[in-house]
Amino acid sequence: MPSTPTTLDSLLPRLTPRQNEIHLNATVLEVAEPSQLAELAADGKIRRFLLGRLSDTAALVDPGSGKLLEEALLAGGHTPKIT
Repeated sequence: MPSTPTTLDSLLPRLTPRQNEIHLNATVLEVAEPSQLAELAADGKIRRFLLGRLSDTAALVDPGSGKLLEEALLAGGHTPKIT
């Protein structure tokens, strides 16, 4: 039986590649809890930088948008850890 879509699924769909992919120098947004990712995905100023969800706690960031995402997170009162 298929599971019911969650809020996170509707806000930021999971990426499902058709074949294996390698992304070099990819920027990933990672959070501790799925609810945090849902909160960020619900914010249009942040969501525009997210291509899709890799897991319930990680999202792939639009290439070249890492710095803009960082600025949007800081402007929204978030304290991202940048590595």
